[in-house]
Parts: sequence; C-alpha cells; structure tokens
Amino acid sequence: MDRSRIRGRWIWWSAACYAILVVGVVWSLFAARRWALADLATPQSTAEWEAWRADVRAEQDQPSPVHRAVPKSAEPPALVLMRDYFRVSLTGAILFSSVLFWICSWLLHGMLTAPAANADRR
Repeated sequence: MDRSRIRGRWIWWSAACYAILVVGVVWSLFAARRWALADLATPQSTAEWEAWRADVRAEQDQPSPVHRAVPKSAEPPALVLMRDYFRVSLTGAILFSSVLFWICSWLLHGMLTAPAANADRR
C-alpha cells in the first residue's frame, strides 16, 4: 500500500470515530441536563440541599481538621450548572474532547505508519 491510501483511510477512520465521539459527548450532556432538571428541580431535592447546608453550618462550631465553607447557592450546584451554564459546559466538553481526540489520533497515526528507522541496518 502506498502512503496516500494509508493517509486517506486514516482520515476517514478518524473522522468517523470523531463523529461518534461528538455524538456521545453531546448525548451524554443532554442526558445529564434532563436528569438534573427532572430530579434536582424538585422541592424535595432543594430541601435536602438546604439540610446539607445547615449541617455544614452546624459543623462550623466544632473543631475539625477540615474546614468546609458553607455553599452560597440555595440550589444544588448540578442544577445550576445544567440550567444556567449548559451552553458553556457543552462548548467546553466538545472543545476539550476534540483537542484530546485529534492529538491522540495524530500520535496513533504516527506510531502505526512510521517506517522502521533501523530495520535495514545490521
């Protein structure tokens, strides 16, 4: 096989794997958003979050090796993230997973197609 055919196949395989990756990342974030909006937006979930904040506030007076700050948010952080910052999260997830994928793909291509440097020397 010549190098142009190998390179063409590598590009098509990489593009197909990249499309699968992006679909997986987008689907996962939308599923996480659906879960957060359905489960964390309930009054019970908010009450549990407030109870946890109250426990942290109560532990402030007791001496302990770890000092936890009381969260300022009145709502669970996952709800705020998926409701108010979803576009930023989606953009960041796609951007960073894309960069990581293409770097790994480039390195893998280089490892698999590099000629043996010392194969003929003996």
